[in-house]
Amino acid sequence: MTGSGSLRGPRGRGRDKAFWLASALLGAVLVAVCVSGCRTDREDSGVKEREEKVEYVRPYGPRAPWNVPVAGLARHPASGKYRDLLWFHAPSSRPGNYNLNFWAYTYPVYYVENATGEYPVEVRTEWGNLDGKRVAWNPAWRPAPGTDAQIILLDPEQGREWNFWQVEFKDGMIHASNANLVDGDYRTKEDGFSPSRGIGVQYLAMLVRPEEVMQGEIRHALSMPIRNTDGTHFVAPATKLEHPGRPDGIPEGMRFALTVTDVEIEEWLASLSPEVEHMKWYGRILARALRDYGWFITDTSGGAHLQHEAWVTAGEKWSNLGLDTIEVGWKQYPRDLLDGLVTRERIYALVPSDQYSE
Repeated sequence: MTGSGSLRGPRGRGRDKAFWLASALLGAVLVAVCVSGCRTDREDSGVKEREEKVEYVRPYGPRAPWNVPVAGLARHPASGKYRDLLWFHAPSSRPGNYNLNFWAYTYPVYYVENATGEYPVEVRTEWGNLDGKRVAWNPAWRPAPGTDAQIILLDPEQGREWNFWQVEFKDGMIHASNANLVDGDYRTKEDGFSPSRGIGVQYLAMLVRPEEVMQGEIRHALSMPIRNTDGTHFVAPATKLEHPGRPDGIPEGMRFALTVTDVEIEEWLASLSPEVEHMKWYGRILARALRDYGWFITDTSGGAHLQHEAWVTAGEKWSNLGLDTIEVGWKQYPRDLLDGLVTRERIYALVPSDQYSE
């Protein structure tokens, strides 16, 4: 379950317009340069980021439902019903308020090569497959803010993914309320993993990461936790019912997308404040992803938001891409970047993934 904490990000540092124009140019240059793939090499809280000189590769196999484009997929017969549930009841405040989330209640990503040793795991509940086992870890690693305190740990050489929920390192041990080594190889896996989060799909799936944004496109559906998940049933690719007995709502696993043209995307971008000129290039990438791949309902939350790799591990990259938080009037960007793009009329629901044609 994703908590209801604030999605406010770190504020900008009072940069003037000239700086923002320079940031926009830097973002464009980064996209061009990083088509061949790049990661920075830096020190952060004693943790050295892995350096990757190969092109960023989208995780999971091509038939993983979130990696399948929406083109050619059938609309859900009750699309209008689920669209309205999403529009009026999923957000935390006003209808249609869908935020971008880089900060709390999302996922930082760490790598085993940056571990300082292997440490024992204590799981405080009956969940998970790691209780009593040892896992590569670094005591400097931190989850994103919020009570969910989740972490993704990856081993790219072996294709292994670990998911931790409510995790902390204390007294030489990894303590968690749920901790799992996900089955299969995340480089090729095409199904879910029931012990992970509300939808029963592993954390890394659908997470937006800066390396793919640097390449100029997001080639997968996004993850959206919402307030009004259904308590009676779920739909594929979901693998479990998170909260039995909740009122009628949107089944976890439901997929949505936008009907929007390139011309309409450019019109929306032109309508944004000049203060966020440096974020428009990312708005274009995001809008095309929401049209071409859409998003899945993945968890229960205090509001509706699209999950990006957490600032705690990706903050320098997001900042280099011009996505530091700024306030324009009553809005905060990039949190509110989707305002004006996602309208009720543009949203539609798709059939469950077990109904996709081969």
